[in-house]
Amino acid sequence: MIMSSWFGDMTRAIEMYCERTSAAWDAEPLNAVSNAAFFIAAWAAWRLNERHPSAEFGGAIRALCIIIAVVGTGSLTWHVMATRWAEWADVIPILVFMIVYCWLILTVFFRWPWWLKTLAACLLFVATFYLESDEFEKVLWGGAMYLPTLVFLIAAGAGIWRRNASAGKAFYAAAGLFVLSFAARTLDRPMCDALPIGTHYFWHLFNAAVLFLLVRTVILHAPAREEKVSSSWGNEPTVLGAPGH
Repeated sequence: MIMSSWFGDMTRAIEMYCERTSAAWDAEPLNAVSNAAFFIAAWAAWRLNERHPSAEFGGAIRALCIIIAVVGTGSLTWHVMATRWAEWADVIPILVFMIVYCWLILTVFFRWPWWLKTLAACLLFVATFYLESDEFEKVLWGGAMYLPTLVFLIAAGAGIWRRNASAGKAFYAAAGLFVLSFAARTLDRPMCDALPIGTHYFWHLFNAAVLFLLVRTVILHAPAREEKVSSSWGNEPTVLGAPGH
């Protein structure tokens, strides 16, 4: 597969959503304005982190809050400009969020060694990046790239639930909302005739809530460092040390 499968003509116009009926910058008002939800989610997560600070994970959580705001900026750019380069401005922040979050979850709840976390994050990146190529552009109307994220959420949620039922429930609430969010994104094109304004803006609203809930799970349910958690390699507990928050 050559690089043009991913990048190609970076200035070419793309009409992917029902709401866009022209190349005008304001052709997707609902898809554009709904990105405000990401800025609200970033602010809410930041405030929650301030109320429940973590000495161990605070820096990573603040980084995720900033990335959520960047996700909103990238998505707004994409729905205003509607070009291939703007699409990458939308895709890259989402991918960065998931890689950082994958690393953090495997640290907080699983305590995997650095090399195993790196391998998992790389696999998530490679699978997502591969499915973003033009060869999969028509699979789920460009949504194929989110399938690895869905698999990760389901698998990680099962492991978290096994270790901490409350954290597992919170994590699966985010995963369940992501399924609804993904459905709204996927149904946008098939429903164009019945609903000309589409459903993509619900993807923004639901997805912003998903990102907030994912960060909230870490803030409120991260085990204190002295707690005993199940080892990733067996049933013997591992003592983690002093409290994180």
